Amino acid sequence: MFTPEQITTIDAQLALTSDRTALLEVDGQPVIVKRLEAPLKHWGYPVLNTLACVLRQPMLRAVPAPGGTAAQAIEVARLRSLAAAGVSVPEVLHVTPQWFAISFLGKTSIDQLLRQDPEKILSYWESGLQAILQLHRLGQNASQCFARNMIWHDGTVSFIDFEDDPIKSMPLASAQARDWLLYLHSTAYILNMDAQQIVQHFLLYLRQDGKDIQREVMRAARTFGWLRTLPSERKPWGRDVISAQAAAQVLYLAAKQLK
Repeated sequence: MFTPEQITTIDAQLALTSDRTALLEVDGQPVIVKRLEAPLKHWGYPVLNTLACVLRQPMLRAVPAPGGTAAQAIEVARLRSLAAAGVSVPEVLHVTPQWFAISFLGKTSIDQLLRQDPEKILSYWESGLQAILQLHRLGQNASQCFARNMIWHDGTVSFIDFEDDPIKSMPLASAQARDWLLYLHSTAYILNMDAQQIVQHFLLYLRQDGKDIQREVMRAARTFGWLRTLPSERKPWGRDVISAQAAAQVLYLAAKQLK
């Protein structure tokens, strides 16, 4: 908990920025402060849930991110429960009705490392795979398991961004399978490696996870493997298309090997 003087310092610094998430200093120490965002409305949730039902893919179910005080409560609760389970996440330092503060673990994400250091790209990518496996072994799941939400510091990968809770919408195994797929979706197109090589490393870690999780991933692979036929050139198609194509190519090949 912060002292009244520290809270005053934070409020004064927040008054100087319109950013919702701010890196501030408190008594010479960096902290992350996240302010409330406006409550969110997502009209597409029923459509997404219907699609999940038709395709028999629970992991496609909408995961509500409510915004406002509800989102803050979810994130604070998830950070505390994950930390209690042994997952590397930022520490919750202070909570107010308008904002909450967490420890600063650094600015370098796995996404940045994959783009900036091609000589160590496989090592960094595998550190993300290992972190997901360890997360699942602790009986936990991420929220948005993209490489940008995995922070590298002192040789450790930590997870951030927990404004929603997937297991309120789907079984735990589906939420954990979703972690593998989101990580693959956010990284496969960056790796600049042969797809078969990516598959071998991906399966090395996936095979160590629960059988139910593996089945969920392979079910998704069979459903979405056709996306490998999408264009693989970024121009003029954009990142969303090539990231889906690269991930689907890996999943299609993985489904042939993981029965």
